[in-house]
Amino acid sequence: MLSERIVMNFNACYLRAESMIGAAFASYGRFLAGHPWKFIIGCVLVNGLLGIGMIRLKSETDTATVYTPMNSQAQQDSEKVRSLFPDTSGVSFVAIQRTDKRLEADILIRAPSGNVMDNTVLEEVKQLYNYIVSINVDYDGENISVSNICARDIRGCVVGGDFFFSPEFIVAVNNGNVTYPFFHHPKTGMIFYQNRVGDVRVNGPILTSAGMLSLRFYFRTDGDKYKQMYKIWKDEFISKMKSFFSKHVEIAFSHSDSLGDELSNTISGDITLFSITFTIMITYACVATLTAKWDCVGQRSHLGYPGVIAAGMSIISSFGLVSACGVKFVSIVGVMPFLIIGIGVDDMFVLLSGLSDAQGKTTVEERMAETMRKSGVAISITSLTNLLAFIAGATSTFLGVRNFCIYTGTAVLFCYLNQTTFFVACLTLHEKRVAARRHFFTCIKVISKDEAIEANRSKGNILCCTGSPPRSRKDVESFIDKLPGWLLPKIVLNLPMKIIILILFAVYLAASIYGITVLKQGLELKNLVSESSYYYKYRDWSDTHFQTTTPVSLVIYSTITYSDVSNQNKIRLLLDNIKKDNDIQNSTEINWLSAYQRSSFYDNSSEESFVSNLKERFLKSQFFKKYENDVSFDDTNLTITASRYYVFSFDQKSTMAQGNFMLRMRDVASQSTLPVFAFAPSFIYFEQYVEILPQTLQTVGIAIVVVFFVTVLFMPHPVLLMFLTITVAMVMVGVFGFLDYFGLTLSSITMVHIVMSVGFSVDFTTHICHGYMLSTGDTRNERVRSTLVRSGAPIVHGATSSLLGVIILLKTSSYVFMSFFKIMLLVIIFGIAHAVLFLPVIFSLIGPHEESNRGIKVDDSKKDVMRVQKTLEDKSKKEKK
Repeated sequence: MLSERIVMNFNACYLRAESMIGAAFASYGRFLAGHPWKFIIGCVLVNGLLGIGMIRLKSETDTATVYTPMNSQAQQDSEKVRSLFPDTSGVSFVAIQRTDKRLEADILIRAPSGNVMDNTVLEEVKQLYNYIVSINVDYDGENISVSNICARDIRGCVVGGDFFFSPEFIVAVNNGNVTYPFFHHPKTGMIFYQNRVGDVRVNGPILTSAGMLSLRFYFRTDGDKYKQMYKIWKDEFISKMKSFFSKHVEIAFSHSDSLGDELSNTISGDITLFSITFTIMITYACVATLTAKWDCVGQRSHLGYPGVIAAGMSIISSFGLVSACGVKFVSIVGVMPFLIIGIGVDDMFVLLSGLSDAQGKTTVEERMAETMRKSGVAISITSLTNLLAFIAGATSTFLGVRNFCIYTGTAVLFCYLNQTTFFVACLTLHEKRVAARRHFFTCIKVISKDEAIEANRSKGNILCCTGSPPRSRKDVESFIDKLPGWLLPKIVLNLPMKIIILILFAVYLAASIYGITVLKQGLELKNLVSESSYYYKYRDWSDTHFQTTTPVSLVIYSTITYSDVSNQNKIRLLLDNIKKDNDIQNSTEINWLSAYQRSSFYDNSSEESFVSNLKERFLKSQFFKKYENDVSFDDTNLTITASRYYVFSFDQKSTMAQGNFMLRMRDVASQSTLPVFAFAPSFIYFEQYVEILPQTLQTVGIAIVVVFFVTVLFMPHPVLLMFLTITVAMVMVGVFGFLDYFGLTLSSITMVHIVMSVGFSVDFTTHICHGYMLSTGDTRNERVRSTLVRSGAPIVHGATSSLLGVIILLKTSSYVFMSFFKIMLLVIIFGIAHAVLFLPVIFSLIGPHEESNRGIKVDDSKKDVMRVQKTLEDKSKKEKK
């Protein structure tokens, strides 16, 4: 049959590739077995020297830098705005004119009565203001207080909300005629304070009550000296705010760096959990390798130590090398040690399984050659797929994702190298000890159990001081090793269970697809820190009780003739068009041109008169000086080089709505014939809501493609590739779909874990596919049974060790670590379920033909490979006859 011949040729191709690669690993294993100490010493020295690079470890804690796309449109626009309009925060600061580089301290104030519009509360606000102003810190002999680092205008320090305790406002409160959202102040004019009050109740234009108010201090950014002084002052500010107490008000507080600082503190505290994880992993590794048949020579429970240590060294060397290369540590990299320790122990169990199969070989060199022949390919596939998945992730435009993938990809590489050098060398020493019949603990030569009985030794002596080299896999298997091979075939080879398993996976797919349709995007900033953090309280109050109003500036970035009525009409048309958007407040705008046109200074008889009167008269008047930073002039002061105008959005809570709003604002600006763009500092954060889904799909897609090509190299069999691709796709659909069920959203943080999931989802399926192709049997069911006996234990060990590696994170208070744990749990459960339930059922029904591999053994010599090919050709000729 033509179809069967095609299958046979594919199998021959697979077996040839398997034999050639296996022969290379066998040669390596044989060589290493002759020089174990050289490999051990060399590996320790290399890892230790690389670890020295950690002295150059630097961190990046700015959340806008880490969790938003690099070089995004908003960041480019922010840089352009800073280049067009000078930083005047030291002389004529206006809060709305800020870019992303802002320094501030914000205090949210809540009254127990539920209404802050009360004389007693407002007097307490004034006392709180004075308390903050009185904070003093010494800096190189210079006194630091609000007064010498605050942003300033012609009235002095700018404090958002300081009018709340002004006599004029208090009078208005007492008379019940506080207007909203504008309040007319006799000294400063109309004050727009919609963002300064929360839980607002109004009666027409009159504010009747408010549950909260905000007092915000702004600081200078026009010099490195002021930025450094602010960093010192803010630490004292937090200390003072934590100790503040009042009977009349409750406060929540924050400063510009609070999120980054608190996130770093949370991560640093939770990293200490790794020491517990390390202990758990060593304990499990030792217990899981404890042989079921007690023997003082063949016992190998102590091999758990070098397996875990090899993974630990890879963490040190990767941190050192990547830090030395100047890649900054970001908070999400803190989960990397928990991930790598699981990967390392997984490789360890695969190598131990290969060593178990090699017990029939007579010499240590041959046993190590056979171990690497059978296990070298398996751990190479999984390590390479993990590495390439992280390389794909390193192409991300999110700095946090990129740096995490660089650190973790490097650690995966070193973990593979350490396992195939350090750990395999330790296995060699173990086998040399066994061959010399030495005690596993004391290394003293012992006699066999039979010899001890003949010598009339005591039962205690026979139990503790006798032993013989193992002769087969059964002699070295642990209780846990035996369990999967005994239990799993009883489940997956039973016809009713096969039907139930297929039905359950169909339900799983349906639930996953539904979960994808309701998956939310974006990142709630308060979730990044512990609930006990002062920033969590501040963010919760801010998000829940205050409106999220976005001021959008429309920036004309090149020279136009402003005195030309047609250009003035274009500006008016632009503002009118943008106000047609349902999310823009129609009645509110800040427009220097309209104010200039209504003033007595206006003159458009010529461009020179227009500009001269604008600069020398209009902008220098006290009432209109607030527009000074909205117009830039060239060196001659005769030409306007840039200008900007402002509109305000309504309250927006949904991250998707914020992202779409940003895109609409840009679209309206792009339709104007003016050289204009729309910008808001918050657009820098909105970018992630627009970019996260396409970035995730692109990165995951690249990872899956490279994983596919790696699998083609190591397992060139179309049926296996089809099964593996389908299985990986099913696992990834499950991970995406169950994010919502686990209370997670698609963000730059979960994107990291999803990229990681690609490599992990391949690990389990690769082991089962590889084991199936090497198994023998007269029927598909027999081959599946053989596969589960051979590969079931390493898969279960890998899943268990990975789970134990992250289980301690249940105690974490960090969203980064908790989201990592949840996604790892999903990947482990879905990965092992597909590997030991779904794929075995599929193989038992429609796996590669059982006749194609019967009686064929993969060897390491060219002669054996040719014999395999000849066997297949002879079989084909007989069928033709």
